[in-house]
Amino acid sequence: MKVLDRYITREFLRYYFLFVFFFIAVFILTDFFTSMGNLKKEASIFHVVLYYLLQIPYLFVVLSPISVIISTLFVTSYLGSTNQLHAMLISGISAKRATLPLFTAGLVIGFSLLFIDNTLVYEVNHLSHKIKEKNFMQITETKVQKNIFITVPPDYIFYVRSLNTEEGLMQDVLIYKNSLPNTLTLARRAKWKRGMWLLEEGREYILNRKPKEKPFIKKILPVNKEPRYFTRTYFPPERMSISELTGYIGEYSKSGFNTLDLETELQFKFSSPFANFILMLVTIPLGVIMRRGRGASLATGLLMSFGYYELMALFKTLGKSGVLDPFFSAWIPNILFIMAGIYLIYKME
Repeated sequence: MKVLDRYITREFLRYYFLFVFFFIAVFILTDFFTSMGNLKKEASIFHVVLYYLLQIPYLFVVLSPISVIISTLFVTSYLGSTNQLHAMLISGISAKRATLPLFTAGLVIGFSLLFIDNTLVYEVNHLSHKIKEKNFMQITETKVQKNIFITVPPDYIFYVRSLNTEEGLMQDVLIYKNSLPNTLTLARRAKWKRGMWLLEEGREYILNRKPKEKPFIKKILPVNKEPRYFTRTYFPPERMSISELTGYIGEYSKSGFNTLDLETELQFKFSSPFANFILMLVTIPLGVIMRRGRGASLATGLLMSFGYYELMALFKTLGKSGVLDPFFSAWIPNILFIMAGIYLIYKME
């Protein structure tokens, strides 16, 4: 049985890596040709190439489910169409036992992607984002935000009349510090420099029994929140790690922001990697039952993949809009596939 297990696992992994890197290449080439017009004049060829190379880990995680579906169908259909599965059944090996290595591979892939997504992918995404900002023209929201009122944990409440996120510049800032000693600070400007905010041309009022006024030309404010924090234009949540998402949820909920989108993305961070295993519950018995050629397997795999991604997108939208609890929006698609898979496995023999 060990020889058979190694054979089936090897065939599956061969197809899996072939398809996952094929789809990655298609996505990268498509994005490159559609983004060529957004390249800045001073863009470096080296940095553009590096940017697309850094997309590979993230795309590997995203495109793994479709590769699992098609690879599983290819292997099981091949075993059936070449009568290898029939020979196993005659020798007393059940279809469930014969396909056990595929389930094992899917489980290993799921746990591996969960780890990779929160370590390597997280670091690479930050680096690629910085490269993109320097080399690609961004189609963003309005650069200047008006009349911002926000709590910055743990001690500050901000009112900002005008904020230019691109320049990192605030105009007419009022800051209340609610820890002892309580202070009220008024500043004409605040500039984002070296990871801190530099207040300019203002006054600080110490609010005690005998209030004191301290004018200043320049003053460092010990708040290390980037300009985008004040407008809630944070790093794309789908590219964050679990720990970073959890931190953002805590901070933004304290600041009074709606965090449903972040909470939904957090739950999908847990559910999505295990879809690689859960999808096998459907594709393995389906492949055994079909016993069709590679063309039919590819068409069926693409159709299933489209249905899976559309279902995930639908439930993610329901979670972010508040129609469903974020936890249920992330896990209901997997539960539906599990139920379908259990039924098909029961009928597989």
